[in-house]
Amino acid sequence: MSSSLLRRAVRGFAVYDLCVTLPFATPWTAETMLGVMRQVHEGLALGGEAVPAFTPVHVFFVALFGVLAVIWALVRVLQPTALHGAIDTVGRGVVSAWMVLALTQGASQVLGAFIVMEAAGMFVQGVLLLGARRVAAPA
Repeated sequence: MSSSLLRRAVRGFAVYDLCVTLPFATPWTAETMLGVMRQVHEGLALGGEAVPAFTPVHVFFVALFGVLAVIWALVRVLQPTALHGAIDTVGRGVVSAWMVLALTQGASQVLGAFIVMEAAGMFVQGVLLLGARRVAAPA
């Protein structure tokens, strides 16, 4: 397995994360995106509880974590290393677990679109990292 393929995967999932999280990085765009998620939930008659209206404190935390996610994505775009891929793979596993927990507790099924990409990133990067480790290990 090529380290170039691993770097491309780390960078590719970072670009995806950047596109998805950038709209959550300011209070104004975060409110808009939460509204879009609410409309998707209602428009597709998805199961679970619709995304509620957020208070200013909720929006602050969404934007705060949006900024952190954007910064982490930029780190991986600029330096798509195996270490960054490994950290991201673990993070995707944890985030996927929290999404599954939220879904089992009645959260909107709109999270399903996010969990698919989180799990895909976790598995793709994980497989490439394991392959790179096997290649690097002495025989």
